[in-house]
Amino acid sequence: MSTSGGVRGLVREVARATRGHDLALYAAGVTFYAAIGVVPLLLLALFLAGQVAGEQSVRSLADTLTGLLPDELGARDAARFLADAGTAMSPWAALAALVPASLWGEGLVRAFDRLSESPGRRRSLRGRIGSLVVVAASPVLLLAGLSAARGLTSALGNGVGARLLGVYLAFVVGWLSLSPVLAFAYRALSPERPGTRALLWGAFGTGSFLSGTCLGFVLFLSLGIDLGGAYGGSLGLATAAAAIGWLFVLHVVVLVGYVTTLCLQARGGRPRAEPVEPVRVDPAA
Repeated sequence: MSTSGGVRGLVREVARATRGHDLALYAAGVTFYAAIGVVPLLLLALFLAGQVAGEQSVRSLADTLTGLLPDELGARDAARFLADAGTAMSPWAALAALVPASLWGEGLVRAFDRLSESPGRRRSLRGRIGSLVVVAASPVLLLAGLSAARGLTSALGNGVGARLLGVYLAFVVGWLSLSPVLAFAYRALSPERPGTRALLWGAFGTGSFLSGTCLGFVLFLSLGIDLGGAYGGSLGLATAAAAIGWLFVLHVVVLVGYVTTLCLQARGGRPRAEPVEPVRVDPAA
């Protein structure tokens, strides 16, 4: 097999395609949009899930998930606040939340355009509409995740083996929940329109890394590291900084996954195949 084929060749192509791009800067830009939109998006997901399954059912499921979170850095208190506020939102408040919630998609569109060979037009509109589709699908994903969390909690015991199995199953649930959202983002928010085979490889591969990163953040919270000292003893500021740092890492993974999907598209969607299309190396002028 040629040196340009195979997984190692794919890794080299991804490295070449990102050369000249400041991925950290792009990820920081998307993180800025996400910091504005993530809370309204979660509130909207909880509101819509409450309309579908009932407020009490959603709160009961959310309480189960909250109990699985570590208590350090206020993780449980934040989850309880989101569950209560989201299910208690008025329709007018939910409508108002659509505006900041849609900013996340706009940030992704702008980053994807910078990493693409043919930047698209009307980026803001494309990102906002894409975000609304994610909002519409969010109650289904949220209810599925909360139901899976409750089922795992009731089915597994407290032994070491049961905990390890629970971590693995939580990884699988996160992987299967995040990957379809990534596939939609890489297709609908990108000007490149990758094919189905490349899209599945890229989205589900990136989804596995995202799921592992989320579990790693939960583990980080459970370590009980005193971060407040670096922020004048303020637990709130330390929590905000940790959350923003986690979002930044997530977006680096998402952007690398997007470039990988484009490189897979150049290989006809086959990771071990030879590239059949030129892979872009330099950013647009």
